[in-house]
Amino acid sequence: MLQANSLDDVGSTYYLCQAQHVPIVMNLGKHTNDHMVSFYLKTPSGFAVEYGWGAREVDDATWQVQVHSAGSMWGHQGQL
Repeated sequence: MLQANSLDDVGSTYYLCQAQHVPIVMNLGKHTNDHMVSFYLKTPSGFAVEYGWGAREVDDATWQVQVHSAGSMWGHQGQL
């Protein structure tokens, strides 16, 4: 997982990967657990890397366990 500085960085990198024919294994989406907006690209050695922005930070003093019924709120179509 690589966390970008801005949502614009994620969007522009997503389109740069498409222009350079970098395989996208999961398109843009937002995770239910951490609210990260991200996509997954395939490296030349064949593994997937998540590139995203906006993950919420956990405060151990106030965090409560949650249960999620889906991996993403939206997006992340494709397969790893």
